[in-house]
Amino acid sequence: MKKYEQVIRYAMQMELDGSSFFKEKAGQVLSETAKELFLTLADVEMDHYNFLKKHLDKYMENDTFEIDGSFADIDKDIFEKRAEKEHVDAALKESDVPDITILRMAYLIERDYKEFYEKASKEADDPVIKELFEMLSGWEAGHESIFKEEYDRRMKEYMTLPWGG
Repeated sequence: MKKYEQVIRYAMQMELDGSSFFKEKAGQVLSETAKELFLTLADVEMDHYNFLKKHLDKYMENDTFEIDGSFADIDKDIFEKRAEKEHVDAALKESDVPDITILRMAYLIERDYKEFYEKASKEADDPVIKELFEMLSGWEAGHESIFKEEYDRRMKEYMTLPWGG
């Protein structure tokens, strides 16, 4: 097994799990807006999976990571721009997602992924793989932030409701 193969395969599995989670939760929400948001996030996680797979395949062939323009071509703010374009923040605020537990699970998953990539980056001695993991950590931090802010907003609303609804 090559040095970074196992950690990249693990990262790929995390992205698949994230995609599955968001697809599953899309089926549990009532609002079409919220459903679209979770389906979009499932697609984003699959984009991450495919990105990792592409680089793992190259690594398995060459035993090195190469800067071939693919990092430079990827916009580090892709999720934020996508969120802005699709008005993700407004969609969350306007949605009828009654269960704040889903939001909490989503932000915790994204935080775990961010922390995993941060740790992998710190432990990598190859500068290209370090850059790869730093970029993925940044992407996951953006996801985490969106869910955490909405979770906090929903919790504040919930905690200020009169007892008994």
